[in-house]
Amino acid sequence: MVDLRVARRYARALFEVALKQNQLQATADDLRNLRGIMRESDELRAFFYSPLIPRDRKRDRLRAAFRERVQPHTMRTLELLVEKRREKMLDAVCDEFQKLQEAHQGIARAHIQSATPLTEAEQNALVQKLQQSTGKTIIPTFEVNPELIGGVRVRIGDYQIDGTLRGALDRLRDQIMLEIERRGARAT
Repeated sequence: MVDLRVARRYARALFEVALKQNQLQATADDLRNLRGIMRESDELRAFFYSPLIPRDRKRDRLRAAFRERVQPHTMRTLELLVEKRREKMLDAVCDEFQKLQEAHQGIARAHIQSATPLTEAEQNALVQKLQQSTGKTIIPTFEVNPELIGGVRVRIGDYQIDGTLRGALDRLRDQIMLEIERRGARAT
């Protein structure tokens, strides 16, 4: 299990250095490429994640393989992950860095669920409305969830907009239960 708080600290430090050095996009490219290489090469992944390989050997091999291919601050982050035996955090650091970069660029990812498939026009109208209300560029992902009965549920980060029939019914049930509890308390 990866501790996201620690991964966020690494990502934040890398982000701040990249921003200060005006290397934000280059660093994002480095991380995307590193992640891709790790996913494609079983040997590299086994080497990088193995706790049996000494840290100095890993660090030397990583320097030889990536020093010319990544920014110095990206290389230093890799070295720190190895030194602290936190290699398994690389994916989480990449994810957190991407979130920081998108927030800096005014981009938000929206997960949109609907009970039935939305037409392209409905998708575009919804994304436009979200962009107007958030002031950010929205990157949507759409999902059909028949359990919603009707309507749309949107999640942007920790923020959720529930315009579904299921959500309305759940809220109505909660209000009724609360009213029953209030009247029951008054009767006693």
